[in-house]
Amino acid sequence: MTSAALRTVLVLTFVFLLAPIVVVVISSFNAVGVFSFPPRAFTTRWYSEIDPSFYRALYVSLVVAAITVAIAVLVGVPGALALARGQFAGKDALNALCLSPLMVPALVIGVAAFQFSLVIWDISGLTLGSTTAGLVLGHLTFAIPFVIRSVLASHTRFDPSLEEAAQNLGARPLQTFFQVTLPVLRPGIVSGAVFAFLISLDEVPIALFMGGGDATTLPVKIFSAIEISFGGDILAVASLIVLASVVLMLILDRIVGLEHLFATRH
Repeated sequence: MTSAALRTVLVLTFVFLLAPIVVVVISSFNAVGVFSFPPRAFTTRWYSEIDPSFYRALYVSLVVAAITVAIAVLVGVPGALALARGQFAGKDALNALCLSPLMVPALVIGVAAFQFSLVIWDISGLTLGSTTAGLVLGHLTFAIPFVIRSVLASHTRFDPSLEEAAQNLGARPLQTFFQVTLPVLRPGIVSGAVFAFLISLDEVPIALFMGGGDATTLPVKIFSAIEISFGGDILAVASLIVLASVVLMLILDRIVGLEHLFATRH
């Protein structure tokens, strides 16, 4: 009885989570040009009528996410190692500071980033608003903490004797870092990078304050379009995002394996 009840609860939970996605995907084939369910007639024309501006916004989102992840990994991995191994004054405060962006609402970070861009403008005349650089700086505020926390979690199971053995066998410190330390920490680095990439693609509040014009991301473009109309083309865009997410997960599972990708145990 207990096992059957648990399976029932599990099935109901998955239905509750997946039902809205299924409804959106099915509605994208509705011949009626408004959001309605169930469809009265089926068509695929909304996919061919997607406005090109959505593709431009997708390109901006992908570029911003890729740059954000690259910088977050380059900064986050050394930062995590310094927090895990270093002994210096203010270590606990710095550790809390790295975690604080994950606890602060994104709207607050967006307002702070916008105010910061105004200060930069007053001091140097440099414009960060409505630029890719401004979006990247805003997204780094939560991408770097994600990478740091993920690498720290992976480092808790790190065996220092591996580095000692490599150096005893003649490996230089740089060789030890790239051939021993990084491969051992790779699951934490990859999982942090994947989460940072996905959250950067999905982020809205910071993009609303720091984006605009040619630097409009796909989520902002979708929200702006919904304010005018909730037509079949928007449902088609949402369905393509769902399809891309599923394909990405299948590729990662096929190449790397999701359990290995997000594992922290070696």
